Amino acid sequence: MNASIPLLQELQKLEALGEAASPQQRQRMTDIRAQVPVPVLAHYNRLVVNRCKPVAEVRRGICGACHLRLAAWVRQAANDDDLHICENCGAYLVFVPEEAPTRPTAKSVRAKQARLALIRAAVAH
Repeated sequence: MNASIPLLQELQKLEALGEAASPQQRQRMTDIRAQVPVPVLAHYNRLVVNRCKPVAEVRRGICGACHLRLAAWVRQAANDDDLHICENCGAYLVFVPEEAPTRPTAKSVRAKQARLALIRAAVAH
């Protein structure tokens, strides 16, 4: 992951506080802005001014800002250390590790079977 991404995520969270931000949080925002490269910060600021979400998480290949599926090459490039931008909304992308699907429990399987049995009985009558 690019070193700018965690800084941008923190900046986005702090800016979401708005007027409720403490003086320490405002100082932290200033410190973060000084650490982020100028072109990256300029793009971030453009997104904020346009009321777009500047940093978005990618889950199952879908941008968390615009909710559109990303191109396959962008998803494959998630492992490199470059900054990636959504082709549709322009948000900086944070690739979240895919979670393994959970297996259904015996209790949930029995509950589903019971619901199906009720539906079948209602349809039969």
